[in-house]
Amino acid sequence: ALSRRTMADWVIRCASLFKPLYDRLHQVLLQQPVLHGDETTVKVVKEDKQTSYMWLYCSGTDSPVAEANIPNIALFDYQNSRAGRCPVAFLQGYDGYLQVDGYAGYEQTQATLVGCWAHARRKFKEAADAQAKGKTGKANWALNHIQKLYRV
Repeated sequence: ALSRRTMADWVIRCASLFKPLYDRLHQVLLQQPVLHGDETTVKVVKEDKQTSYMWLYCSGTDSPVAEANIPNIALFDYQNSRAGRCPVAFLQGYDGYLQVDGYAGYEQTQATLVGCWAHARRKFKEAADAQAKGKTGKANWALNHIQKLYRV
């Protein structure tokens, strides 16, 4: 079996070979009208006490329409921070739409932020669950309408 360290070393060595491709994909990504972004924590072996982040930026569509000539690109950006400077640096010059989860760090970018239905639904679900047993309210109304949108 290969050790994690060996596999990590291979990835690091390959990264320099793929850098020109990554840079070109980054250029094409920033030309798209709509991007999606998210970030998540990653554990790094040599950084036990520090939380690092993998930021994801992607474009694309699942549209069956042939004219939807939008490339499916997904790029990851490793950072040792969750600060707003991370998406600002990656998205430098991008002023299209950026669909994100509501994290304030994205507000520092030049992009027009748009929300995510899955994250909005989660907040309404939390509100509905917090209601007294047997009660229904505005959160339930919102959940019903979101469900109708999902069916479209």
